[in-house]
Amino acid sequence: MKLRYAMALATAAMFAAQAQAQSLKFGGDRAIDVTAEGGFEVQQDNKRVIARGNAKAVQGEVTVVGDELIADYRTKADGSTEVYRVFASGNVSMKSTSETASGDTAIYDFDKGVLVLEGKTVTLVNPEGSVTAHQALQYWANERVAVAEGNAVAVDKDKRTLAADKLIAFFKQDAAAAKTEGSKPVLPGNRGDIELLQGFGNVRMQTAKEIVRGNRGTYNLATGVATLDGDVKITQNNNQLGGGFAVVNVRGGTSRLFANAQQAGMQSVRENGRVAALIAPSTQKDTPPATAPAAAPAAPAKR
Repeated sequence: MKLRYAMALATAAMFAAQAQAQSLKFGGDRAIDVTAEGGFEVQQDNKRVIARGNAKAVQGEVTVVGDELIADYRTKADGSTEVYRVFASGNVSMKSTSETASGDTAIYDFDKGVLVLEGKTVTLVNPEGSVTAHQALQYWANERVAVAEGNAVAVDKDKRTLAADKLIAFFKQDAAAAKTEGSKPVLPGNRGDIELLQGFGNVRMQTAKEIVRGNRGTYNLATGVATLDGDVKITQNNNQLGGGFAVVNVRGGTSRLFANAQQAGMQSVRENGRVAALIAPSTQKDTPPATAPAAAPAAPAKR
């Protein structure tokens, strides 16, 4: 699965340029069409522009919709303005030609390159599969990490399912995405396939042949190998096996059960230190976003 929609919310921020007739460029020079049944409000003291009432921002094939869209902007040294943070609230939907993401509220922080969707049900659907969560979905463009929290479920196009209280996706580095504009990395957009998935808390992996449960788990999409750790149970038809560590070859259709990770010749599944350092900005529009400190990634498990 890919998170191309990260750019979708970002383009919505450009409606501030139209509302104020200021110079602002982000994502190219294509025109932004913004409509709002309740009209626009410009708060010059707060440097904020608000579109209310079924607000919609459209740029090309990207559409962002919400009951309210808010853009916070700042004045640059040359006198022009730039948007650095965007909020969307109420029935939020982001659509492109191939993706649809939805939630109750959303925030995009330009400086930190982070998108956060929150809600009772947050969804992302594209041709490669879907992700559903019942708390939040975060995407950190600069760190190439996505986090889904709250009974999160990822389903790929082959109907394989990975579910957990928290799912973490790590993206490949794409050569084109590594280019920079000034000191800021370019958002990966539609580049950067997921290379590794991690699950924590009530992990369940389901294939056509079996269901494997554990406390923690990883799925390497390049190798097709999944590992589950902690109170592992493998269910095939009416049969169930229990152990401490399982290695599942999704492509080969084989599963091996061990007493622990050491017996399997692998490391125990643990949360990546890079993710533990990430602090998502709040979707509350009066709360400033927090800083995400740099952290070295944890060593990968041996295969």
